[in-house]
Amino acid sequence: MTKKKLNIILLCAGKSSRLKFNLPKVILPINGKTLIERSLHNLNQLKPDKIIIVAGFKKELVINLVNNLKYESIDFAYQKNQLGTGDAVKQSLRKVDSNSVSLILNGDTPFVDLETIKSALSFYYKNNSDFTIATSIPSSSFGYGRILRDNENQILDIVEERDCNSEQRLIREVNSGLYLINSSSLKKYINEIKKNKNSEYYLTDLVNIFIRKGKKVHSIPIKDERKFVNINTFDDYKNAHDLDRMFIYEECIKNNISLEDPNSFQKGLDVKISKNVHIGPNVILSGSTVLKENVRIEGNSYIKDSTVGKGTVIKPFTSIESSLIGSSSQVGPFSNIRPESTIENNVKIGNFVELKKSNIGSKSKVPHLSYIGDTDMGSGVNIGAGTITCNYDGFDKHKTTIEDNVFVGSDTMLLAPIRLGAGSTTGAGSILNSDLPKNTLGVTRIKEKHISNWKRRPKK
Repeated sequence: MTKKKLNIILLCAGKSSRLKFNLPKVILPINGKTLIERSLHNLNQLKPDKIIIVAGFKKELVINLVNNLKYESIDFAYQKNQLGTGDAVKQSLRKVDSNSVSLILNGDTPFVDLETIKSALSFYYKNNSDFTIATSIPSSSFGYGRILRDNENQILDIVEERDCNSEQRLIREVNSGLYLINSSSLKKYINEIKKNKNSEYYLTDLVNIFIRKGKKVHSIPIKDERKFVNINTFDDYKNAHDLDRMFIYEECIKNNISLEDPNSFQKGLDVKISKNVHIGPNVILSGSTVLKENVRIEGNSYIKDSTVGKGTVIKPFTSIESSLIGSSSQVGPFSNIRPESTIENNVKIGNFVELKKSNIGSKSKVPHLSYIGDTDMGSGVNIGAGTITCNYDGFDKHKTTIEDNVFVGSDTMLLAPIRLGAGSTTGAGSILNSDLPKNTLGVTRIKEKHISNWKRRPKK
């Protein structure tokens, strides 16, 4: 079968009525990421021609959240009344390309991964299918539609649990809620779905309709039932948090990543971790963070949208955001690396150091208690305790340049704009506001004064 365009229909119109949140179910978060963010993260990687989100209850909350994600090729449809999955899909079809394959998913199944979807797509094309359904055999089939088959094991129908008779309820194979359907046929036959006794239109009724029309209906088994867990109750919601951590833990084991406390580790969807990384307790990794091989992240650290190079150690209680950390370096403890900072290889950034929009050259040291802002620092520089680059004059930010092999004495204040030449030195406690030539000592001193018989003002 020639591959067609891929249109994705994501069903997100449901309320969280059983959860009693009075919110669209898909905007509920699991470990910091909403259900719909999790779904779109995987679906976008398929590079579909279009993703159509069917919103309903409080649709503006869903639309605003999705728009802020800034994905391309996103469109919206609206299901005014809760009339079932068949009706929800119907509302989207005017935006679906007839010459496409429609991938239909429920927005409350946040763990359907990219690998599973790709396998289903491959199966659809390999079997020249018109309608492919993902099925599974869960430990408990409660709440799922049952798969009916004939004596030759061909799929006949899907019966929702509420409509099952006693014999059908014993069937273990269930509908997982992932469908691949020829869009032209979907548009042609969707109106043949009849309203059931619950005044709803079930998308699953299309299975029997397609079979009667002589269309090819197939099923693909999904081995890991956990990937299709629905979020319907408080127990489901609680268990989903635990399941997310379990998936992360399994991924870490697979890649030889050690976690001191899997229950306290938070990992964003786009975070990439290389092998042989060690992660301490209460670590949060978010955004597009990348950890290279042999990195060690110690407890209570937070890293967002940053890259940490090979063999680097991040000490406890360190915050890093939108920055680049080189290899074989050490940062922390209690360091704050603010956005647009670059730390090159073999650098030491010590306790209670704050960097802001600064570049720190290789083999340089900022060991403790310093603020380095808007600074270009060369290699082999040593910054004494309590050093401050005074980058703000009350109106504008100014740049400090520290060339190679400079030694800055403790409690030095550098009033930017200023340049310290290569090999220069500043005396402890100095306040410098002019460029220091290379290989020069810069010292400022206020004459020490002693006042005899000094008495403090008495407290009132």
